[in-house]
Amino acid sequence: MFVFVNFWAYIAFSQFLLIWYANIPEETVWFMSRWRNGWEYVSVLLIIVHFAVPYFALLTQDSKMDPKRLKLMAVWILAAHVLDLYWLIMPTYSPQVTVGWMEILFPVLAVGLVIVALGWQMKRWNLVPVKDPKLQRALDFRL
Repeated sequence: MFVFVNFWAYIAFSQFLLIWYANIPEETVWFMSRWRNGWEYVSVLLIIVHFAVPYFALLTQDSKMDPKRLKLMAVWILAAHVLDLYWLIMPTYSPQVTVGWMEILFPVLAVGLVIVALGWQMKRWNLVPVKDPKLQRALDFRL
């Protein structure tokens, strides 16, 4: 997760830097629409939520070994990615920041479908390898 947070920041900043440095009007319009009409707040929030918080939360070795923190950060990063997708798509369709029922319903529906599909598969197949001689040793493993 730590690597992917850094990779996301790297590719997002690299894309911004290349477009800014080239200064081609056809391409700068894309970023300019995200710095007007309230979208600038979403842009700054995205940097904080999708990079700064996960970066510092996953920086230490202890945080990478804590399953509770890893679960929390996984959910946090997924929610931040939903915000990132909203920031990428919505300024094209709406000049102002708007949140309607569709923006909330679709992620809830997608998560619900994944949970239903996962639950259905979990009933059909074993989650743990049956009769594996090395299973107990693997379950007891700690770094």
